[in-house]
Amino acid sequence: MGYDNKRKAVNRREFIRVTGGGVVAGSLAGCLRIGGPGGGDEGGLTIGFYGPFSGPASNIGEQKRMAAELSRDLLNEADGVHGEDVELRFGDSESAPAAGRNEVNRLIQEENVDVVGGGFHSDVALATLEVTSQHETPQIIDEAVSSEIVEKINADELWNAFKTAPPSEAYAVGWRQLITQFQEREIGYFPYEDRTIALVGEDTSYGLSIMDLMEAELDEIGWEVVSQDEVSLDETEFTSLLARIEEDDPDVVWAVQTSSTGAGNLASQFADTGFEETHLFHNYGLTIDEARESAGESADGAVTLLNAGRVDSLLEEQGALDAWTERYDADMTGSAALSYQNVKVIAEIAGSFDDLDAFRSAGVDEWRRAVIEHEPIPGGTGHIDFQENHQAAWGSTETQPAIGYQVLGGELSFVWPFEIASDEVDESVY
Repeated sequence: MGYDNKRKAVNRREFIRVTGGGVVAGSLAGCLRIGGPGGGDEGGLTIGFYGPFSGPASNIGEQKRMAAELSRDLLNEADGVHGEDVELRFGDSESAPAAGRNEVNRLIQEENVDVVGGGFHSDVALATLEVTSQHETPQIIDEAVSSEIVEKINADELWNAFKTAPPSEAYAVGWRQLITQFQEREIGYFPYEDRTIALVGEDTSYGLSIMDLMEAELDEIGWEVVSQDEVSLDETEFTSLLARIEEDDPDVVWAVQTSSTGAGNLASQFADTGFEETHLFHNYGLTIDEARESAGESADGAVTLLNAGRVDSLLEEQGALDAWTERYDADMTGSAALSYQNVKVIAEIAGSFDDLDAFRSAGVDEWRRAVIEHEPIPGGTGHIDFQENHQAAWGSTETQPAIGYQVLGGELSFVWPFEIASDEVDESVY
C-alpha cells in the first residue's frame, strides 16, 4: 500500500549497482551545476529557502523563516558544514506558483545558492521543480504534501529533487492507526461494538482526496462508513447536516477542513447537536489557533491530526526546543519544525561529502546516492530517511508518524502516538 514506503523496493546495494556505475539517465545527465551560473564555489554552504513570506499564508511563512534561521544558527554554533558557516537566502513565493518559480530562479541565478530548500504549497513546489531541474540544482522540499510531486520527480527523472513531508495518504493511515489503538485501549467512549463513522469532507482536492482515502483505511479495520458529505470551503452553517448525521447515531464523526472558520463552527455546532457518546475527530482544521478560539470550550475533547508534526522528544534532544523558546515569544508550529528540519537535513547531507568542493562538483549520481544512502537523520517531525522514490519514509515512530492532538481549553495536547506523546488523553471531558 502507499503508506508502506519505509520498505525499500530496491535494496541500497542494488540501487548503487544500477546507478553508480555510470551516468544516471534523464534530464539531469550531467554534473549538478550547484550555485547557478556563477558556480557558488566560495564560502560556506548557501541554502536558498523559499516560502509564503507575504500573502494569505504569510503567518506560516514567518514561522518557517524563524525556524530556518534558528536551524542555521545552531548549525553554525556547532562549526557549520566542514568548518564553514551555513548561509540562507530567502525567496518569497507569495503562495503563487509563478512567484515561487521566479523566486527560485532568482535564488539560483542571482544569489548563486548551492541548494534549494523550503516549500509549503504543493502547486508552488511542483512549479519550482522545473527551475531546479533546468539549472541542475539540488533541492529538498520540506512541507508540500501532494503525492504528485514524487510522481513528477520519478516520471521525469528529476533526480536533483527530494520530498520530505509525508503525502496525503499519511492522514488516512494515521487515523486508521489511531482508531485501532483507541479501540484497543478503550479510550474515551471506545470501544465501540458497531464501529460506525460519518465522514465530512471540504470540497477541495485536499479534503476530498483524504476523505476517499479514509474509506479504504477504515474498511481495512472493519469500520462502516454510514455517510459521506461534502461541504464548501467557505461553509459556516452545519446545524442541519449534523442533525441528519446524528440520526444515524455514528460512533465517530470525522471531518477534514482547512478553513479555520469552518472548522471552528463545525466543532461548536457539533457540541450543540445532541450527540451522545460520539467522538469528534477532525483532520487538520482544529490544529489552527483561530479555529480553536472560535470554537471555545465546545471543542474540548475533540481529536485532531496532522500528517507530520513536531516531535518534542527529538527537538529536546537536539536542543532546538529550548533554543526556540529562548529566542521567540511564540509556540513552535509543525511548519516550523519541518523548516528547522529542512535546513538541518540539507546541511548534514552536504556535510557527508569530503568537503564543500566535493559537494559542489558532485555528479547527479553522487548527489542522489548521498541522499538515499544517508543514515536516518533526527529532525523536528521524526527521523528522515529518504527512499529510492525520493520520498522520505513515513508512517511509524521510527520514521515520520502522524501526530494526534486532543483539544483542551483552546490548546493542543500531544496525545498520540502513545510511545512518543507528551501527554495522556484526558478522559474526564467525555
